Amino acid sequence: MKYYLGIDLGGTKTSVSVGRDDGSLIVSHRMPTNADTSPEDWRRRLDGLITAVLAESGTSRDDIVSVGLAVPGPMRVASGTVLQPPNMPGWRDVPVRSWIEAMTGRPVVINNDANAAALAEYRFGEYRGTKDLVYVTMSTGIGAGIISGGHLLQGADDLAGEVGHMVVRTDGPSCSCGQQGCWEMYCGGRNVALQVQENLRTRQVDSVIVEEAGGDLGRIDFACIERAIRRNDTVALQVWKSFLDHLAHGIGILAMCFNPRVILLGTIAVHMRDLIWPNLDLQIRRYAWRQTCRNLVVRPTRIGHAIGDLGALALALQVQPHPESQAA
Repeated sequence: MKYYLGIDLGGTKTSVSVGRDDGSLIVSHRMPTNADTSPEDWRRRLDGLITAVLAESGTSRDDIVSVGLAVPGPMRVASGTVLQPPNMPGWRDVPVRSWIEAMTGRPVVINNDANAAALAEYRFGEYRGTKDLVYVTMSTGIGAGIISGGHLLQGADDLAGEVGHMVVRTDGPSCSCGQQGCWEMYCGGRNVALQVQENLRTRQVDSVIVEEAGGDLGRIDFACIERAIRRNDTVALQVWKSFLDHLAHGIGILAMCFNPRVILLGTIAVHMRDLIWPNLDLQIRRYAWRQTCRNLVVRPTRIGHAIGDLGALALALQVQPHPESQAA
């Protein structure tokens, strides 16, 4: 029996799992990433979590064929480094692949989390085998993994799919990446919540959103906004109208650029699918040709919470030598 180790590094949590090549997960556990502390602290805690997960799964490091490591972008495949994720201050040029190789003694395949998720959908998902497929991560931030003609688009600098930072409004709010009006500013859960906090603070209007946050503006998150939407709060409904329009705008751009057969959406779309469809399908047509939309399927992923673990597993299954001489 062949076993693979998957590590999914996110801005909020890090998940470690053991699985098989058929997509079955044996054990999966997570820990807080604590992105505001040093990467070395994360490294120490990760070593302990790997040991615990292997023990619970009844495997050892010797039983592991390879390791898949999904990380936030921007990153470099050739050098195995996390460069400087906008949502992870203090993480800059971190050699995560070499760290994991030293911990496990096994080859490590690294890629960004959106690419890993797209590979998981392509290999294990509802539309597996679909040769033109886009997966859009939708949680704290936004990114995309793009399968075109059956191949993952990596890009010259490993930056293909950084769609959260394509500018959709030049007069929009400043993004932590240094640009203005990025798609992530309008549809990334963290940024939407921060803007709602600021708007309620400056406008001083009544909103159920504040009640959902226990009266503390600083505790407003996307979950508070969702609950207020479901209570038909006027402010929340205005936020949601803007969110849906910008979501359709971004998806329309992806549809026009890549002409995929399927676009699958992650976390927020899974939790709020009843509020998003069928309106989203109609709105996308404002931003893409009729011919492009005719056979396009836009749906929330059915993989659900396992997408991070399965993405890391899908990376591990792509193991191959990585020539350090190509690092740039």
